[in-house]
Amino acid sequence: MDAFVDPARVPCIQSAERDAATVVSYRTFNSFEDDRVPNEFSSKFFKSSISLSSGGHRDASSSSFRSSLRTNTKSETFNLVSKTSNIKRNDSMLSQLTINKFNTKTMGLIGRGNEIKTLQSCYERMMEEGKERAPCDPSISTQSLIQSDLYKELVFISGYSGVGKSSLAKTLQKDVDSMEDGIYVEGKFDLNTSDEPYSGIASAFGEMCKRVLKRKNHSNQNANTGNDSLSFGSRLSAALGPAANLLSNFIPELQDILPLMRRNSALSTGERYDFDMVQKRVKYAFRVLMRAFNDEFSPIVLVLDDLQWADMASLEVMEFLISDLQNLNALMIVGCYRSNEVDDQSLLFKKVQSLLKKQDKLNFHITDITVGSCDVDGVNKMIMAMMSIDDEERTRGLAEVCFKRTAGNPFFLIEFMQMLQDEGLISYNLGLLKWIWDEDRIDNATMSADNVVDLLQARMRKMPSNVQLLLQYAACLGSSFSTLTLDLVWREQSVMSKEFTADTIVNLLALVVSSNLVEACGENEYRWVHDKVQEAALSLSDIVTPEFQFQVGTALYHSLDANGLEGQLFDVVDLINKGQVSKRHEFAMLNLRAAEKAKKISAFQSAAKYAAKGINLLPNDKWNTHRSLTLALFTIGSEVELALGHGESAEIYSNEVLNQKECTTMEVLPLKMAKVAKICTVDLKFKETIQICLDLLNDLDIRLIWNRATAPFQAVTTLMRTIKMAKKAPAPKDIYGKLGPMKDPKHRAAMLLLSRLCYACYNADNIFLNVVSTCKIVEMTLKYGVCDVSAPGFAGLGMMVLAVQQDYETSADFAHVGLAVQKATRSSREAETIYVAHSFCLAWSRPLQQSLAPFADGYASGMRSGDTAFAMWNLLSHHVWIPYSMGKRLGPIVEQCPKVLSQMDELSQTEQAISLEMFWQMMKNLATFPATEDSHKLEGDIFSAGDFTGTESVHVATMHMLLGELLVFYDIEAAAKRAIKHGDKFAKLAPGMFHNMYETFHRAIALFAMARRTRKRKYKAHAKKLATRIAGWARSGNPNVSHYHMAMMAEQAALDKKYGPAEEHYRNAIVLAAKTGHMHHAALINERYAEFLREELSDEQESKYRLGEAIRFYEEWGAFGKAGALKIVLERLL
Repeated sequence: MDAFVDPARVPCIQSAERDAATVVSYRTFNSFEDDRVPNEFSSKFFKSSISLSSGGHRDASSSSFRSSLRTNTKSETFNLVSKTSNIKRNDSMLSQLTINKFNTKTMGLIGRGNEIKTLQSCYERMMEEGKERAPCDPSISTQSLIQSDLYKELVFISGYSGVGKSSLAKTLQKDVDSMEDGIYVEGKFDLNTSDEPYSGIASAFGEMCKRVLKRKNHSNQNANTGNDSLSFGSRLSAALGPAANLLSNFIPELQDILPLMRRNSALSTGERYDFDMVQKRVKYAFRVLMRAFNDEFSPIVLVLDDLQWADMASLEVMEFLISDLQNLNALMIVGCYRSNEVDDQSLLFKKVQSLLKKQDKLNFHITDITVGSCDVDGVNKMIMAMMSIDDEERTRGLAEVCFKRTAGNPFFLIEFMQMLQDEGLISYNLGLLKWIWDEDRIDNATMSADNVVDLLQARMRKMPSNVQLLLQYAACLGSSFSTLTLDLVWREQSVMSKEFTADTIVNLLALVVSSNLVEACGENEYRWVHDKVQEAALSLSDIVTPEFQFQVGTALYHSLDANGLEGQLFDVVDLINKGQVSKRHEFAMLNLRAAEKAKKISAFQSAAKYAAKGINLLPNDKWNTHRSLTLALFTIGSEVELALGHGESAEIYSNEVLNQKECTTMEVLPLKMAKVAKICTVDLKFKETIQICLDLLNDLDIRLIWNRATAPFQAVTTLMRTIKMAKKAPAPKDIYGKLGPMKDPKHRAAMLLLSRLCYACYNADNIFLNVVSTCKIVEMTLKYGVCDVSAPGFAGLGMMVLAVQQDYETSADFAHVGLAVQKATRSSREAETIYVAHSFCLAWSRPLQQSLAPFADGYASGMRSGDTAFAMWNLLSHHVWIPYSMGKRLGPIVEQCPKVLSQMDELSQTEQAISLEMFWQMMKNLATFPATEDSHKLEGDIFSAGDFTGTESVHVATMHMLLGELLVFYDIEAAAKRAIKHGDKFAKLAPGMFHNMYETFHRAIALFAMARRTRKRKYKAHAKKLATRIAGWARSGNPNVSHYHMAMMAEQAALDKKYGPAEEHYRNAIVLAAKTGHMHHAALINERYAEFLREELSDEQESKYRLGEAIRFYEEWGAFGKAGALKIVLERLL
């Protein structure tokens, strides 16, 4: 507990007289208060135990009573208490006094004015910036990046234990609680449960869940608002998706507010090996959860105490919450930590340094507050507040002694003062109505309180022995505990006798609470008032040995029901593991359960420890007697060690399994697949991945390549065969029902390997093997049933049909099949399926506008599932690529770019980030006024094509296309020459991508322009070829190219000197482009029409008008650089 002072509670002498008047007749009071029994621990603080006996008179009955407390058993102690009714009655009446007790519970902080002011200013800054509260949809659909300029607040409070860090944070609670929807919640990390993932954060979110439930219960009393909380739970469930079950593993309170939760939260086959995906999935789930709560409660002040003991997963979640640009409400996170336990090698220090570099980009402020010990004046003020004395000089001498003994540490000071009162060195004289003490006596009798734990233990040892034992049991349960759990342990260890009533635990806890050692924190829930109190209880006697903790753990293990054990699995296993556990398979199995649970929530460090412990608990003949358990433990051990990057440890586990001759292919396959996952997604060794996948597929009797020399031929023939088979597949709405799920584990494993192979082939530019692998996925789906990778497999087949055959209808059909399968299976591959289906297949047969919502859904789904790579491709498509291709205003698109980029940087999606920077630079060159000599180059402060050395095909293709874009708008002659030189380079690098539509159109415009100016055959031939291609798109029903086709007809007619039709086609193309919102094309076609009028018809007046229209459309589009260049041309004509 930290030190408080409330000046309003300093009573005057008259109130003190009234308070004392009712009890001054009890002559036993002074003797009872002065009667203290020295113990061996007193010598740590007192220079001579003899000096203790000199103060006050001893009462025989009181002395006898206290002697009995030390010598009798637990039940005898309580019987003795019940027999000494007179003492109990006196004690009960005396307990109602306040004047003779130190005032510590209702005080405000002393000597922390500057710290409070700094903390308050952070809170006020957040509230000032967040006055316009905007509710946010936790599911994040089409408005995924809309945000205000609200900055969140991250405050770190550091200092030694006991200086008042937690109390300083708590000064915000009054302001927060005064807000109608404000909420102040706390979470605490525990040294003894530091391996338990997300413990502190989970407890805070659990408290928020309780607040939502409380609001729901209150709302149900009002018929008009009774459905609000249900609506909140439904929205949250939809936003979290499968992650709701994942979070409920460590936030059980979620189950009370989420409707109809599906209990099966097992990872899919693919997710089991995508370690990075699982980690991202958990972090994003916490982010969605915070958005939902922050929409329900605003502001939220989240205090995380003892951050020095936080696990890395919790620190990453903390960063993910504070850096969420899409949470539009007020959020403040306060982290308290012991500065002397954090050095430059600690996890917390490294995380803070990382956050400092990100705060400006991610819109949050970081403030560091250091809390030190009090000086003599501060100690004096604390003593005055504790004793309700307003005379500084009277307590000055005592303060100097206390400062010398406690070094000004507030918590130490409170305990030191309590000890002085307990030992009779400070007492309240009811006759004089004042506190009395002898400073010299205190100075001579005491020593420095270097360790507050010893002070606390000295106080604990004066409590009944059964209370001491209860404290030690409770300390083993962590920083907080429930009466139910404590009672289970208490009963299992046979501490209670048959004479005890059922509420004995409650009675004992009441005594502990009244002694200010623990405090209630909910219904039947308690927590230690300070971690030093828990530490003192743990080491109170020699009883709390590893064997004692083992007994507590086994007591819980045998007493808890299945749900209770699952909820406290980590705590129970940690306690059992602390003891000298014999080699028992049931405890090895328990560690396996803990390892699997930890792995599922991406706590790989904890999972590795549980796996190692479980293996150590196996008998020597483990492979003969417990083969399945042994295999499971070594397998998960290898998997999580790989996830941690510990290759050598993983290899040791793996070899143990591989050396067992009896192991089948399917039994060793998980180990090999985990290794493939690491080589592919972490090491990025794609060629090695390809070979390993082919070998493993061969082990599963699936051979893809018979002769590498014939790979091109095999790819083509395989594609034709698969297309033929797929066309006979059931309709999209019926396909899942008729094919059913894939059941054979061997086939599911093969499908996962094929999916991994496709990814590696794409990155290694192995086109032919990619085609064969994709076709195999589709064929196995049609033959054996649907699995997680079936949906992206069908979408991928549609992409290949488009690239090879330009069969837009069949491509769209396969895309619809993929989307239907995805909807039925709800696999974690939704983001990938949506991106491939809409970027390649469906864009050629439906308006691009219709892909905006699916891309937003793909982004949200990818973030939920942890597939951040495809989440970012969907995000880029939704916010930049589609709007640009549709001619939407450049300003809003450019405005979104830094926000999109910040997410890509946060998620380390470099490939997408580079693609975005290229587009951003190109749009900036178009928008910047005035245009410069280098505006037609892809150069600037965001991206420089000249400095770029990347070789990834997606980047080479994008840069090539964007260089052409700038030339079309700034130097059409150079654009035409470049089009002749490079031809269909972009189409070959990115076959089927929707960018091909406008890239082809712009090349054709440049070629027609030069063909009419120069009349050279090369320009005419290339222009006509592209015009024919666009006409084919239009005939196939592509709604996105209607004005392209009309413009091509105008250019061809103008080239053929068919001026009448040319004018008509130009006008129709302009009207069609403007009507469909393609402002950039309305401007470009007007510009081409103006040149036609001027050069071919010599109609200067109409030409100037059309040029003015082009300028207007360019400005409306936001291409002010281009518009400015055209204004110069127009001025010359005028």
